[in-house]
Amino acid sequence: MIDGPRSVSYEGFAGLVETAAASLRGRGLQPGDAVAVAAGNSLELAVLLLACARARLVMVGLNTRLAPPQWEWMATYMQVRLRLAEPAHLLEGALDLASVLAEAPSRTWAYQVDQQPAEDETYAVVFTSGTTGRPKASQVVHRCSVHSAMSYQRVLQLQPGEVTAVLFGLYYISAMHAHVLPAFLAGATCLLVDTQSPRAYVELLRRHRVSWAYAVPSWWRLCLRELDDLPALTRLAAGGATFPADLQAALRERLPGVALLDVYGLSETHSPGCIATDADLRTRPGSVGRPLPCMQAEVRGDDGAVLPAGEPGGLFLRGSLVTSGYARDPAATSAAVVDGWFDTGDIARIDSGGYVTILDRTKDMINRGGSKVFSAEVEQLLRQHPAIEDAAVVGVPDALAGEAVAAYLVTSAPVTVAEVRAWVRERLADHAAPKVVEFVDALPRNALGKTDKQALRSQAARS
Repeated sequence: MIDGPRSVSYEGFAGLVETAAASLRGRGLQPGDAVAVAAGNSLELAVLLLACARARLVMVGLNTRLAPPQWEWMATYMQVRLRLAEPAHLLEGALDLASVLAEAPSRTWAYQVDQQPAEDETYAVVFTSGTTGRPKASQVVHRCSVHSAMSYQRVLQLQPGEVTAVLFGLYYISAMHAHVLPAFLAGATCLLVDTQSPRAYVELLRRHRVSWAYAVPSWWRLCLRELDDLPALTRLAAGGATFPADLQAALRERLPGVALLDVYGLSETHSPGCIATDADLRTRPGSVGRPLPCMQAEVRGDDGAVLPAGEPGGLFLRGSLVTSGYARDPAATSAAVVDGWFDTGDIARIDSGGYVTILDRTKDMINRGGSKVFSAEVEQLLRQHPAIEDAAVVGVPDALAGEAVAAYLVTSAPVTVAEVRAWVRERLADHAAPKVVEFVDALPRNALGKTDKQALRSQAARS
């Protein structure tokens, strides 16, 4: 593992984890106790996550892009017994992360088979985005983590000596499952990244000869101008939001020969659920691929009945990646997971070949006078306009039709409202054309880098 000027071998890392686990136990923590931490990507944070698993504790990672009052709510909700932080992050009552991890005498790895935790034991929680209310604490469990890591490695086929860049915060589900754990399975190297500069990020990819990189689509769009001269890069994935066709084309032009992947999943599925391979993206445009071998998918109508191939409906997933539930929230757990089937909250269709296409989030679908408008479909179309760099579409109240389509656009060249409406009307149904068009300098983003549609709805309500 590489963290800036520091690097550590697998043997050395295992020793750090064993020492940190002993340090945590030495503070009187018992199995199941929660430990909150506010820290950027660092060797110490990676060690803490594995040390909590080793000591049978629960790590509560606090997103460093959130505000201290939000951290306080999460820590209080999880009834944490210990608070840790880096000096740069002001978490009330927190002790210094690095100091606490090194309190016990240095140890070597001493794991015994009879110390194996239960498969469904929780060793961390990941808070969902929470754009429509308080976030939920999705439980991260050993069984799901193992299957997630194996699923990624089955697709990636990482080899010893390869380098993966961990851009996602280690408090985020994909950092551990798409990077750290698959690298452990392969004997590869993890490069911990802690920058918000696209130029600095791409320079790290170049300097460390990174072969596997993964980010949200909006990040890759920011990086486009910097992406060249990366001969070691062989696999690039986008996830967390729709992977637009124009962005795929731009990445292929900048990075010929690099295989693109589209990862669809959620915190509740320990990162992946479906993965579209490079071949899938070329032959099944718009699809997020088929469910992974350890997962099943089905689409249901409003009455709960499974729909035939090609029909849009609510997407449900079942398999060994699905979380055991939400911490301290049995009502939310029972509503989301029924007989092992997890309600993703997404609208999708599954074709006769089993390929899944995500149409929208259920909460983002717009009901225009009884006609359904899928915001993601309109956004994808708007981004294909030569003058539009990025787009977000939301529903806003409308006296006649119930809801109207509102489009927020980031442009690179002049374009009129009439031209925008005509562009959509000529390619989709008339009711999908935006009634409201706003030109903005940038789209609002939540703490995970996804478009914050709730902020746009609030903005529309005020105007």
